[in-house]
Formats: sequence, structure tokens, C-alpha cells
Amino acid sequence: MNKNKWMRINNTLRNRKIHHDQVKHINCVRFHPKESFKQRMKKCEIASKLYSDGIPFLTEAWTADRKKRFDILDLENDIDYEITTDIKKELKKTYKGDEIVKV
Repeated sequence: MNKNKWMRINNTLRNRKIHHDQVKHINCVRFHPKESFKQRMKKCEIASKLYSDGIPFLTEAWTADRKKRFDILDLENDIDYEITTDIKKELKKTYKGDEIVKV
């Protein structure tokens, strides 16, 4: 991995204030117990696409203050994928550059 890619990853981790314990789970697919089967399958699909494209990601990552959880966080491009069944609820919580995926 080149230096520019590592710098983008570190900037994403710093800007999103990802908890330091989460870094050891880069490119691991983890599930939340309350996710539906459809949400889990969509998470696997997105994670597989990111992995095959060589883009590092985190799943179920928490911010350091434990106020925000990311379903999938693309570390290279700083994109948060929120996988949901209720888009209206998620639209209220999104950041600029995030993507909401409805299942």
C-alpha cells in the first residue's frame, strides 16, 4: 500500500474519531445482533465489493465517544454506508458524503 493511501485511511480514522480498538478489525465483516438477514446479506455484498476493489473498510465501527456506529465505513474514500429498512429515519442522522442503502 502506498503512502498516499495510508494517509487517506489515517485521515478518515482521525476525522470520524474512530475508537482505537476498532482499527484491528479492518476488512473484517462483523454483524450487529439486531440486524435482519437482509441487512446482513447487503452488508456482505458491499464489503465483498470493497474488498475485491482493494478498498479497506470497517464494519460495526464505533466513534471514540460511542455516539455513532457505522454499518460500513470505507476508509479510503471516507464514505459511511448505512444499511437500513427505514430511509426516513436514517436521513435525519447522515453526514455529507454518506450513502444510505435500503434493503
